[in-house]
Amino acid sequence: MHLRMTEIAEETLAAIPTDTPVPTETPVSTDTAVPTEIPTELPTAEPAVTLLDPADWQNWPELPEGIDPEIKAMYREGLEEGNNPERFSKIGDSNTMMPSFFGCYDSGVDTGYVLGPYAYLQEAIDQFQWSFSRNSRAARNGATAMDMDVYHWYEDDICWPYESALSCEYRLFTPSIAFIGFGTNDALLGIEIYEEHLRSLVEKTLSRKIVPILYSKADNLEGDGSFNEAAARIANEYRVPFWNLWKPMSALPNNGLREGDVHPTASSVNLCNFSNDDLQTYGWTVRNLSALKALDRVWRLLNDLPVYGE
Repeated sequence: MHLRMTEIAEETLAAIPTDTPVPTETPVSTDTAVPTEIPTELPTAEPAVTLLDPADWQNWPELPEGIDPEIKAMYREGLEEGNNPERFSKIGDSNTMMPSFFGCYDSGVDTGYVLGPYAYLQEAIDQFQWSFSRNSRAARNGATAMDMDVYHWYEDDICWPYESALSCEYRLFTPSIAFIGFGTNDALLGIEIYEEHLRSLVEKTLSRKIVPILYSKADNLEGDGSFNEAAARIANEYRVPFWNLWKPMSALPNNGLREGDVHPTASSVNLCNFSNDDLQTYGWTVRNLSALKALDRVWRLLNDLPVYGE
């Protein structure tokens, strides 16, 4: 199946046009006894994110509605330690690779993308310029979560011996955010192996103080949606953002996928034109818009910026 998916991915690419606050001390009156017990917990600056039921993942919102305070604090620590606020990485399989996924945003207005009613997203495009079109060291045709969690497959000397593809990507690019999405090829290995390695990828990402955005897939090769439920459950476990790609894709014919396939349908003219009816027709158009909205939302929430869009 991996070989067939690789062939399909190559066909798809060939069809794409080139063109707390700290509380102040209150003076203590000498006439008033000072409490001998100090509270063990201090109120946080903002409430923790409300967790949703992973079993109900299909009804989760498309975009994350908040960021856990601890994740936000970790993100800021990561920036202080060298993570780049203008970079994100893509970790996944053929549906995560260039140029189909995200590549259009580095090709210029009109020639690469048309935002139409989504003009507010231009700020995110400007913020993360050149991350969109970069070939990630941790995105590959036919890849599984395990593939990115074990030793890399490169034959060059850029990645270190015994270094995973994920670790190599983070070391080379020092991103502050990372999209992580698997499950399609993992269906061949089973849910337990998928969960084990997806959890490991999240832990490795957090250890570098990079914010992972986990996301659902549009296909249902396993037949019961269990892989998307597992991804939602892991997002809950680590309090990380979850992008529910399945939700907008499910509104398209055949979930926005080519007939009998796991790859999105595509316009032969443009994969990122949001000003016409492509959003009602093509999977790649919907995927690229939804991904940009997710990036924009997470970036804004992490940096306390105004949040736009639905």
